[in-house]
Amino acid sequence: MGAVAGNQKQDVLASTRQYLRPFKKLPTVWCPGCGLGIIQGAIVRAIDELGLDRNKVMFLAGIGCTGRMPTYLDFNTLHVTHGRAIPAATGIKLANPELTIFVVMGDGDATAIGGNHLIHAARRNIDLNAIIVNNYIYGMTGGQYSPTTPVGAKASTAPYGSIEPPFDISRLVTAAGASYVARTTAFHAQKITQYVKEAVANPGFSVVEVMANCHTTYGRRNKMRNPIDMMRWLKDHAVEKKKWDSTEPAERPEGAFSVGVLHSEPRPEYVALYDQIIERARTPEAETAQAGAPVQTVKGAVLPEPFAVRLSGSGGQGMILAGVIYGRAASIYDGRFAAQTQSYGPEARGGASKSDVIVHDEPIVYPEAEEFDLMLCMTQEACNRYAPRLKPGGTLLVDSLYVTECPVKGAHALPLTEIARNVVGRPVTANVVALGALSVLSSVVSEAALRAAVLDAAPKGTVEINTSAFDEGIKAARELLGRRAG
Repeated sequence: MGAVAGNQKQDVLASTRQYLRPFKKLPTVWCPGCGLGIIQGAIVRAIDELGLDRNKVMFLAGIGCTGRMPTYLDFNTLHVTHGRAIPAATGIKLANPELTIFVVMGDGDATAIGGNHLIHAARRNIDLNAIIVNNYIYGMTGGQYSPTTPVGAKASTAPYGSIEPPFDISRLVTAAGASYVARTTAFHAQKITQYVKEAVANPGFSVVEVMANCHTTYGRRNKMRNPIDMMRWLKDHAVEKKKWDSTEPAERPEGAFSVGVLHSEPRPEYVALYDQIIERARTPEAETAQAGAPVQTVKGAVLPEPFAVRLSGSGGQGMILAGVIYGRAASIYDGRFAAQTQSYGPEARGGASKSDVIVHDEPIVYPEAEEFDLMLCMTQEACNRYAPRLKPGGTLLVDSLYVTECPVKGAHALPLTEIARNVVGRPVTANVVALGALSVLSSVVSEAALRAAVLDAAPKGTVEINTSAFDEGIKAARELLGRRAG
């Protein structure tokens, strides 16, 4: 606080207080003297100094004392299960690359149950900012030793001292591929702010490890019950990288650790590489698209609601592949959103097998449907089981060779398998014949998009036969509609 005119006191926290949720009860649930409050304030100051739009900031956390942090912050926030903050953040980043994403984790959350996610995020170099609070212990759940508990340190599950060598988090993520790694302590609050700002500026996976005090569950077992004692210990054992590198290991204080920017090596970021793959996917190989010419598609009418498709038959008839092709056509070539799910295990190998696709012009919130707008049934069993879930007014196509009784009036019946066997010459292309017919019976996914996706999936040397199968399906469907119109 500083004096200003009129004897009023300046609120130096005003710029950061705006980022706290006013309806959350403060002070926090953290123990008095906990370093998490210092760390939270330092992160918020970094966001404020960077001038980030709070509506484009995402804060995630898992389980633990550190996991409470997003509940106090007025950003987009997500609190997930133990160790799963990074995969959740990965999905969010892929869906909305414009977001600046912070993932706050404790040492147990990040390197034990979440350790696999941590190293693979580093390997991918996806643009996330991981803030890992390392206090050597599982603080919230009772003081069990964690993957970073020093050898000899006591915990509730190591009353005589831990015998397991600890992870060096910063070295671990550096080795795994993180492009920016820094370490500091809860004592050095300004350094936290500095490193968080540098992490945000780095286009890739950034890790800021913050050594913090947990005097309640770690300190009281290890002769540092007072938070001030622990803070002094952090200060005394933090060694700047330059000095650390120039000092022989034997000369370093016991328990000391290096601090500073420990690694900074920019490399291609994952989402940017993924976007390049999408662009490549939109231009098929020469064999499947007339010497690489771009596919020209005409998107159907605007979809005010998700459009649900079920492709069904017997395991082995290629329904799962047909669903993948349909979803690829909708998303890559027609530019809509699509989500595909399918049968698994024995169901995919025999009996009624299905592949569902949801298509929409907006992001898809839930990838499953109770009723379907468009349905294919290649067998009687599939028809009996799934046809009742066709929406009123929906479109149903059945294979007349196998489906002799259909509970839906007005269903379209075509000899799909006979066409594949007798006209195309390959019975296994019946699923492609069906896709050709569906492109005529429903315009939600364009014919050009489906054709391109079919050819993408065609094994080398089978382009001609798959093209023939698709064209025969189109021809049969048009003739069927012509007969009905006449």
